[in-house]
Amino acid sequence: MTVIALAIPAAAIAAPKPPATAPTIAISQGAVTFGKAVTISGTTTANTAVTLRSDAFPFNNAFGRAATTTSNAAGAYSFTVTPDTSTHFKTEVKKAQSAVAALAVRWKVTRKVSTKRPKKGSRVLFSGLVSPAHVGGTAAIQRRSGGVWKTVKSTTLAASTATSSAYSGRVRVRSTGTYRVRVEGDGAHDAGNSSTIKLTVH
Repeated sequence: MTVIALAIPAAAIAAPKPPATAPTIAISQGAVTFGKAVTISGTTTANTAVTLRSDAFPFNNAFGRAATTTSNAAGAYSFTVTPDTSTHFKTEVKKAQSAVAALAVRWKVTRKVSTKRPKKGSRVLFSGLVSPAHVGGTAAIQRRSGGVWKTVKSTTLAASTATSSAYSGRVRVRSTGTYRVRVEGDGAHDAGNSSTIKLTVH
């Protein structure tokens, strides 16, 4: 076997690329109401592909690819996400990975009442939607008393649309007070509250 050694000019030897800088990660807010977007951002090596990976509840560490982007000349990157459930995120640049950032997603609870000025002792109808769909869950109609929210009526969520469940329930109102509707968390979602409303008895 004949081996021929060739001298290669030093200038022709490509310098090895420096290893990618492990990306940093930050999330614009740690909890968000269903349907709202958040921004995930950070820095890494400039002009480099960045992969966003996500692991939704029940958080089994199966981080699937969610999106990709390219960092800018300063190494900054960002993603906008609107997850359906509470999710963990991390970013990846080549084999370098960021820390994990957690995002909690709250139930979205809407609320309507049949009247804001009920007669003393009459019943007021509360109704609305809970998103995402949560058929069989419980919506609690609550009244604020002594600085504490107390449940005065519970109602079961029923099918409405592909993305929401409906509730309705009547509450007897004997005095002026402030009310809201609350759906407790279930692991995949944090507890969600409707806006408050004051019912003035006349």
